[in-house]
Amino acid sequence: LEQGGASIGSGGVTMRSTDRIGAGPYARLAETPRRKAGALSYANTKNLPEAEIHRRAAQLIQDRFVHADAVMRCFGPAILCRSGGDPSDFGDVNFPELNTQSKFLVLADTSTPQQVSRFVEKFWGLEKPEIIISVTGSALDFELHPILQRAFDKGLTAAASAANAWVITGGTDTGVMKLVASSLSSSGVSMPILGFSPFGAINEREKLERVYGGASTMVSTKATKDGAPLNAHHTHFLLVDSGKHGVKAWGTEINLRVAFESFYLERKSVPMVLLVVQGGPGTLATVLETAKKGSPIVVVADSGGAATAIKQYIEGHGEGALSNWTSPHGKVEDLAVKFGTEKPLGQLREIRKRAPISPHISPHLGQLREIR
Repeated sequence: LEQGGASIGSGGVTMRSTDRIGAGPYARLAETPRRKAGALSYANTKNLPEAEIHRRAAQLIQDRFVHADAVMRCFGPAILCRSGGDPSDFGDVNFPELNTQSKFLVLADTSTPQQVSRFVEKFWGLEKPEIIISVTGSALDFELHPILQRAFDKGLTAAASAANAWVITGGTDTGVMKLVASSLSSSGVSMPILGFSPFGAINEREKLERVYGGASTMVSTKATKDGAPLNAHHTHFLLVDSGKHGVKAWGTEINLRVAFESFYLERKSVPMVLLVVQGGPGTLATVLETAKKGSPIVVVADSGGAATAIKQYIEGHGEGALSNWTSPHGKVEDLAVKFGTEKPLGQLREIRKRAPISPHISPHLGQLREIR
């Protein structure tokens, strides 16, 4: 709020950078908890029955929550910031090639999942989901076999429409993120598709800086090791700013994404399903962490990479699951030679021991409501 020239608004409420929450039209909003707190002082409660004290305490807590929600709903981006302490960039991003528009927020990697959750639900107005479908896998472009692609599209569409679901991916226009978002878009399913992406590895990211509630336009660009474009089929982007750029920024969004998903699973009792398509050695770590939480894992077994390796190991292939690892470009790699066997085999053993994994797709993706 101290930044000159910034204007923050939502739902018809606008706050100038020179305004103060405790002054002018915002005074009543700021005074509510203060007035209620006075009602619980010793002098005001010493002669009251215990039941009345409890009633007033409950009312105070409710008012505090209402106040916090109101502040986030009106001034959400001002409460969050970027890695260097600058105000969070937020607004709309237009993709003229597909004629789509998405919401975006740039936030520090030190943001808490509670803050992000409240922002998403209060400022963006997304309804709390009944289930979260978290997608992991290859970040490199690949194609599924046509028969598997049709099964994937059908199963994912059925799963997404079976409940009020959120789909969470890495947000870029590459690999499994592109595959999932494009599949949902082509099926006509309307639902939130959230992309958690590293801000420092997004192509044309300078167009999203200092927007402060306005709109920006991005065009398709080529993905490189230093960055990738955003996928136009996502509805919302949470762009995590760690202060790193280029190749060093990749992966800096993972901790906040995992914390966000865990917050909904553990604190809000929203079930989560992990969908594994293709993937490299790093995918095994994601699958293992999900297995430790007891969440269901759906493996698209014939997509290659980590997904196929998990299926083969569970079926008793042992180290052979690593020897037949297929890369996104169709190249068969021997991970036992490339990465050694100790770490990936240990991960596969733990995954098999902990996770309720299905190597199929159509019936299980269509039964997410039953999982819930």
